[in-house]
Amino acid sequence: MTHLYARRVFLRNLAVAASAASLGLPLFGCGGPRMSALAGGAKLKVVFFVVPDGLAVDSWTGNSFGDGQGLWHPTANSGDSTDFELRDVSAELTAYRAKSLYLRGLMLGEGNSGHNGWNVVLRDREAKLPSIDVILGLDPAMTGSNLTFRSLFSGPHAGIDGSPWFVSWSGANAIRTPERDPVLLHEAVFGLASRDVRAARSRGKHIFEPALADIRELRQRLSGAQKQKLDTQLDSIEQVMADMEGELPAPGECSVGTAPETHPIASAEFRTRVQAAHERVVANALACGVTRVATIQIARSAEQLNILDVTSAKNPHDCAHRYAGSQEWSGTRKWYARRAKLFMDELARYDDPDVSGDKLIDHTLVVVTSEMADGAPEHQIDMPLLLMGGASGLLRNGAGNGRCFNIAPQADRDHHTGNPVIGKRFVDMPRIWNTVAAACGIEPPYPGGVVTGIFNNVG
Repeated sequence: MTHLYARRVFLRNLAVAASAASLGLPLFGCGGPRMSALAGGAKLKVVFFVVPDGLAVDSWTGNSFGDGQGLWHPTANSGDSTDFELRDVSAELTAYRAKSLYLRGLMLGEGNSGHNGWNVVLRDREAKLPSIDVILGLDPAMTGSNLTFRSLFSGPHAGIDGSPWFVSWSGANAIRTPERDPVLLHEAVFGLASRDVRAARSRGKHIFEPALADIRELRQRLSGAQKQKLDTQLDSIEQVMADMEGELPAPGECSVGTAPETHPIASAEFRTRVQAAHERVVANALACGVTRVATIQIARSAEQLNILDVTSAKNPHDCAHRYAGSQEWSGTRKWYARRAKLFMDELARYDDPDVSGDKLIDHTLVVVTSEMADGAPEHQIDMPLLLMGGASGLLRNGAGNGRCFNIAPQADRDHHTGNPVIGKRFVDMPRIWNTVAAACGIEPPYPGGVVTGIFNNVG
């Protein structure tokens, strides 16, 4: 990201604010009370952690469309329970069980779209709207300190082989490309644009001051009606800035970690180190308040880069298909789950940027899922979906032992096969994204409404 681009972003947003103010409209669609509510206390952060080729929701001997009794979904005695047993893959996240809510009964798309699930995993079933990470990042309720990074998109190994199967979309046909090199990701977040922001803070200046200087420079070149029009806009911008000064809290100190080491990102030999570097940069960006929304896409669907920690004989896609053996099948799925656990470790290391004495993990919601449920039959029924983290106390994850919640009773979709555990009725996955949006104070963007029983402030 360049300094010039960052300033253009500031200018665009200031123009929106100024136009709204000059027309007597509330800033960014928010009234004073909402701005005041956002100004103090905790600020929720949301991270979507998307792994490829499913998390083995079916058993090794499951039928042609799966049995729902595999390595991911916990076993519980009831549909809503805090007394449950984690399976081989989900057990990798045992350390964060107390902060976890495991959901069952979800269906993605039509339930049998194979690897095409990456098109819709984070958005509406018709693939017409932006993905949930983009929608959250664009709303002022979830804006970080740098408008250039409304929604950070990290893709450690997504598309390194030329297959751009990315899960984040800014529109119907507008796919986003993630940053795949952690060195470049670090420079983008903590490089020129972020240095300008931090320098402005250290001088006690307003974050929009550089953009305002550009507008004043432009004013000197205008005359007549154009100059008068710009003067009106300038007055509005300065009033907005004055109003915001009393509503926005002073940001805390930002401790920028050491830049990642340079490694070949398409090399299996360095895969684990590159992945870990991405996780550190994303956590650091959240801890600095630069952004409050991020997506980490570990790899594309049907990925081919070997996980040498597990096997060098077969790629993870083949392992998901059970071509290599049961140890490789479970081992690759465990590796993905372990990466989510290690990302949680990163969140637990950093202080929260907004609440003194709290850790970043206390005010972050991490959503773990995939573009399919199981990689062997390649289906999308009974999808793996885990919500975890402190989430500012909003997540209904039990009272210290975690929670497993079957939401199939709220189903709105039928599937011709289903599985023996859930049956043939499922909840459409975009309803979860509606529910996350509502928890963030944002109007649900997709058809179908919300799911109740997940967040304290929804339903």
